[in-house]
Amino acid sequence: MIMKNIYLSVIVPAYNEAHRLPKTLEKIYEYLKKQNYSWEIVVVDDGSTDETVAKTELLAKTIPALRVIANKTNHGKGAVVKQAMLGAKGQWRIFTDADNSVPLDQIEKLWKYKDKFEIIIGSRHLEKGSIKTPPPWYREIISLMSNLLIQIMAVPGIKDTQCGFKLFSARATEKIFPLQTIDRWLFDVEILTIARKLKIPIKEVAVDLYNSPESKVRAIHALARSLTELIKIWWRVKKIK
Repeated sequence: MIMKNIYLSVIVPAYNEAHRLPKTLEKIYEYLKKQNYSWEIVVVDDGSTDETVAKTELLAKTIPALRVIANKTNHGKGAVVKQAMLGAKGQWRIFTDADNSVPLDQIEKLWKYKDKFEIIIGSRHLEKGSIKTPPPWYREIISLMSNLLIQIMAVPGIKDTQCGFKLFSARATEKIFPLQTIDRWLFDVEILTIARKLKIPIKEVAVDLYNSPESKVRAIHALARSLTELIKIWWRVKKIK
């Protein structure tokens, strides 16, 4: 259902996703068209050098309320998620990955908590959450090490900050995202840390995740970046009043 007063904005950041994105958008649309609330899909392209924008614009002719934000240069996933979240029109705004690792129908698990929480995030590591297609062992080890650092330095108590499936009310979005400074790795840790600083409660909910074999994350680089950016986040958020 599509109206001027939008209830849900679905944000999909993309960089060189011409191969995977069309199928993901079709699945998102298949879910949304069955809902009785108004919605929009916003693809925010991060300076892709392939046909991501062209293919998405073509799909927009058949998928109503699909729009594309096309950046000419690469800014980082954090930067374009911030851009799209603040430019979205929905009363609720969710960002999700272009590889459809967490299918949009998992939002049903998040909606249960919308009356009490303004930030509801998907988690692979809670009981009842599951990773349907496990990553390679080395990626799993690096993920656990990164998560331990995050727990110690930034957001203790949140078991999975890196699941790319996060739902925010418009009010929470407009309070948190203008303060975000991390453009790339760990931007979502920063926004959750800011939320804690602003005393906006966060609910973590178990979801199912299907790992993509084409993941672009380099494990060793990820751990190094985690430590560097955690220090930046700790120092930056400390100054927020």
